[in-house]
Amino acid sequence: MKKLTIDVAGMHCKSCELLLERSIRGVENVEKVHANQSKGTVEVSYSETVPDEKVIESIIEENGYKLGKEAKLPWFHSSPKKYLETFLIALALSIIYIVAKMSGFSLGGFGNFTSPTLTVAFLVGVTAGVSSCMALVGGLILGVSSKWNEEHIHASKWHRFEPHLYFNIGRVAGFGILGGLLGIFGSFVSLSPFAIGVLTVATGLIMLLLGINLSELSPRLSRVSITLPKFLGAGVANDWGVSKHITALSTGALTFFLPCGFTLAMQAYAITTGSFTTGALTMMAFALGTAPGLLGVGWLTSSLSGTIAKRFFRFMGVLVLLLALFNISNGYTLMNLGGSMKVVPSTGIVSDEFQEIRMTEWDGGYTPNVFHIKPNRKTRWIINATNPYSCASQLTAPSIGVSKQLEQGENVIEFISPASGTIRFSCSMGMYSGKIIVDSAESGVKTSLAPTQTTAVSDTPTEIAHSCSTVSRVKK
Repeated sequence: MKKLTIDVAGMHCKSCELLLERSIRGVENVEKVHANQSKGTVEVSYSETVPDEKVIESIIEENGYKLGKEAKLPWFHSSPKKYLETFLIALALSIIYIVAKMSGFSLGGFGNFTSPTLTVAFLVGVTAGVSSCMALVGGLILGVSSKWNEEHIHASKWHRFEPHLYFNIGRVAGFGILGGLLGIFGSFVSLSPFAIGVLTVATGLIMLLLGINLSELSPRLSRVSITLPKFLGAGVANDWGVSKHITALSTGALTFFLPCGFTLAMQAYAITTGSFTTGALTMMAFALGTAPGLLGVGWLTSSLSGTIAKRFFRFMGVLVLLLALFNISNGYTLMNLGGSMKVVPSTGIVSDEFQEIRMTEWDGGYTPNVFHIKPNRKTRWIINATNPYSCASQLTAPSIGVSKQLEQGENVIEFISPASGTIRFSCSMGMYSGKIIVDSAESGVKTSLAPTQTTAVSDTPTEIAHSCSTVSRVKK
């Protein structure tokens, strides 16, 4: 079998390869087509009669690609103008965020949801869709959809918006199926804070690449694209390359595993139901609530065109970059919580005197979030949860073995304070964090405790076999 090799510039992903292969395959005398984005070539295989090369070249150009070798792009722009524009956009967004923060805005939530009904699950979803889920899932959608629409700027508004509709359909259906499975088997499966942190950082890095592409900060990196493997897309290729329907549906379902705090709070409730039906309906109601916010992002990115679209995509690129750094920072916080190695175990002789610290959980995190305690003491950590379905309601403190979904009212956690070190705690997303500092006896630092209740069990200290134990109960 003979081959005809044509140099093509402008391919940037597997979808481009599939699009060209599908388009050229219909040319007379062509038996096989292999496009290679990394090499910038299209190989056309034939038996005897040579296919019409001009027809093939015309098809390549009609699909928006150029003939010839791909020019090697620089890592950075020679003109500082693009970087100045990026800085000014980032500065404006930062000022908006600071002003909103000072006005009481919080990514952790806007409402006080106290009863886990389907209506509440839907309202929690609505809140998540314009807050923390928007920062994580919405940021990812924003990056992917803006890049998609930038590359298909001549498509109709409906064709550009259609993947978003399928994404949300897949999200609702996937949340239903996986939520039902959680209702049955969820109590046996859980991710550690470190694993959630790794997942959050990975999501942030993907968003970082998308943001760099959209903001045009690096010509070389603009050629890097994250897509499905070619062998997965080959069977469902259509006029747009890899089927946007299949990709959008599956991507929407897989966002079930992205660690948005609201999602984890609803998943924690689904686990407690012990029912496939209740777990499924709860998670579907939640996903349905997030749809308006996420569809709004899709409509915005798909409805613009021309010069306005280019400027909008640049603006969105900078926003995605900031959200990426936000998620990477949160992921790092979770990864850095550490386990028992972050504290020095108690000496083995523990006083029977209780020390008590009090904290309030609300939409904006934890107040206060820094404590000082004495070493080798029975410690009672009382947390007043004002909103058990906010991002901050999923509390984790790995070094003392705490991973808890806070319930409405007072949640009491008891543990033995270590000999020294710092007990770090955080919400499940890493957005809100704090620490409990153990002041060693030699340091002379005064402890910061709430009014202490002392319980005398015996006249002598108790010797224990292990340094930390955790008991929790809820006062309604």
